[in-house]
Amino acid sequence: MSYAKRLELALIEADLKAAELSRRTGISKACLSQYLSGVSIPREDRQELIADALSKDLDWFFPEKDEPIPGADEELPDGRVPVYLAAAKLQMSPQKLRQALQQKRAPFGFAVWSEKSWTYHICGAQLKAYLGIKKESSAATGESR
Repeated sequence: MSYAKRLELALIEADLKAAELSRRTGISKACLSQYLSGVSIPREDRQELIADALSKDLDWFFPEKDEPIPGADEELPDGRVPVYLAAAKLQMSPQKLRQALQQKRAPFGFAVWSEKSWTYHICGAQLKAYLGIKKESSAATGESR
C-alpha cells in the first residue's frame, strides 16, 4: 500500500480532515494534497510531523517492500485493474501512471478524455504480461480435466 493510501487511512482512523492535519503540523494544505494524491512523498522531517500528529509510528507508513499489497490481484469484472493497484505493482505513483496512460506511453492501458475528466483503462492480462507474470497452467497447479 502506498504512502498516499496509508496517509488517507490514518486520517480516516483519526477522524481528521487534511485541513486539521495542516493546522497541527504546519504543512500547507497544498503539500498535504500532493501527499494524499501520490504525486509526492514528504521529506523525512515532515513524515515525522505527520506520524506524530496522527499518533502513528513512522514505520507504519512504510511497510516492508515484500509485504503483499492488499487486493493486488483484484481485477474488475471486465478484467481491468484500478490505477492505484497497477501503480503499486509498478512501484510508481498513481499520478505518474495516469500521466503515462494519458500520453499513450503505457503498453497495458490507455486513458480517454470525456467532457470534464479522464477515464483510465488498464488491462489485467496485459499488465501481467508487461510485469512478466505468467499464468499458472493446469499442469503446474496439479488440476486434472
